[in-house]
Amino acid sequence: MSDFKQLRIERPIDDGQALTDDDIYWGPLSSSHPTTLREYGPVTTIDIAPTRQQWISITDSTRVQIYSPDTLSLVRSFYSFKDTAYCGTFRSDGRLVCAGSKDGIVRVFDFETRTQLRHFKEHQGSPVHCTHFSRDKTYIFTGSDDRTVRVLDLATEKQLSKFDHVHTDYVRALTPGSATNPHLLLSGSYDRTMKLIDRRMSNNDNILMNFDHGDQIESVLMYANETLAITAGGLYLKVWDLLGGGRLLASLSNHHKSILCTGFTSEQNYILSGGLDRHVKIYDASTFRVVHTITYPDAVLSLAMIGPNDRALCVGMPGGLWSVKRRDGSQQISNSSSTIGITNGYESMKIDSNSDMMCTSNSLVPIDDESTNDTKSTASSGSRKTKSRRRFFPSGIVTPTTMDPVASANRRPRLAPYDNYLRKFRASAALDAAFTSALKRRQPDIVLALFKELSRRQMLKQALAGRDDLSLLKILRYLQKHIAHTTYMPVLIEVAHIISHLYDFSSSPSDKNNKAMEKLQRTIHDELQFQLELMKTKGAIEIILAASSSSTLLETNSTTNHNCNNNNSTVISAM
Repeated sequence: MSDFKQLRIERPIDDGQALTDDDIYWGPLSSSHPTTLREYGPVTTIDIAPTRQQWISITDSTRVQIYSPDTLSLVRSFYSFKDTAYCGTFRSDGRLVCAGSKDGIVRVFDFETRTQLRHFKEHQGSPVHCTHFSRDKTYIFTGSDDRTVRVLDLATEKQLSKFDHVHTDYVRALTPGSATNPHLLLSGSYDRTMKLIDRRMSNNDNILMNFDHGDQIESVLMYANETLAITAGGLYLKVWDLLGGGRLLASLSNHHKSILCTGFTSEQNYILSGGLDRHVKIYDASTFRVVHTITYPDAVLSLAMIGPNDRALCVGMPGGLWSVKRRDGSQQISNSSSTIGITNGYESMKIDSNSDMMCTSNSLVPIDDESTNDTKSTASSGSRKTKSRRRFFPSGIVTPTTMDPVASANRRPRLAPYDNYLRKFRASAALDAAFTSALKRRQPDIVLALFKELSRRQMLKQALAGRDDLSLLKILRYLQKHIAHTTYMPVLIEVAHIISHLYDFSSSPSDKNNKAMEKLQRTIHDELQFQLELMKTKGAIEIILAASSSSTLLETNSTTNHNCNNNNSTVISAM
């Protein structure tokens, strides 16, 4: 007996929404299942090391965590903070990490040894929310709630500059200049302004440009070539022309709640923004239009893109969760088949069974000399480790190797409930199961595919006949919602025609069915009127085009005749 051919579900494309190059580029990243880890507090900052390893820095609670981008295993932890830590960022060579804190102390750590090398107390008493290394690797730019921007020297552990007249409110955003201009920086504040500062100038002349954002600024960005700057805060993301004297190029308001963070892709071809509306908006950097949107389960506090080719997007949320979406869709941590379940993520994370690993309440921690000295972890009681897949032989348990021939089991695929009913020729039960699956998966195209299959088998009338009021109401509401869709229309018109002949709604005891049928009739009537107006408009346009082409042809003929007459008169005069 041949295998049953399963129902083929076609995914219709909405009218006027053909796939663009941006949809094709961002679709795999958006549709991939995220890997999610939980930290102790809100993930306020995510930074990617600008090195080959591309370590992920996660700032939450009183610590800065460093993760591997491939396995998402914990690599380093910095716990020297007595209060909430902010803005853990890498230096351009990846060898140092700096972070501010709520107690106002700025700390600098060695990445390899995890030793605290420097601590600056100039902001002590005021939270430091912004810390960034200069591009020449010698200074740290800081912004604090004491309304000052400071330049700290790594070599001498002293303050070089203090700009206390730049802003009149909390400084919450900083970005340094490029490697060619390491003395420049952009600062954004809750006083609604962004300032371009030159640290070499005197205290009264160091503000080169002043930009009025119009709302409290949460994030600022600068292009690598220092031609454009971006401010984000409130409902607006604004683009400023630095070379053009600071003029406003674009004001974007695609979020319906406050924007909290921004970022670039690896090649700065796209701009990312996240906010309280749980959305990450992706803008084309040339047209400043939204090309894609990704939705998250909570507000987006921080984000960062892992390159090259924008292979993964990291997003931090206020509940302590941070997720990683990968472009290739693979969430595999290692090649082993053993798993450790993480109850706080979207899916299980796989870990190599041969390596010594243990699961903490917040992440996966490798047991080695460096991690155990700094992190005290215990095995989670809720985690379960499943055994590797083994073959049972009379001689004992054997795990096949790549060289062993293994016979593949020819198992039939598991059928969906509606496929099982179709296999037994139970058309009415198959239709009920399709509605259940479509409601559960939010995929109305399952019902459409089943209608097509029943029509092909000439079982559509059998499936629709003899229904109670509740099941009939589901079908009527489905018709009312989708019959005007061009993809659904040819099939659903046949379904509506059969229902109108099978049931007498004038004598139906159910008022809901009568109202649903009246709404369906109005929907069909409105669609017919719309199509009639479209045909009238099409006819008028065709008449205009025909008249235009005929007038053009007459003008061409008259011009040709005029030229011929001129040529003839010229020949006659010459004779």
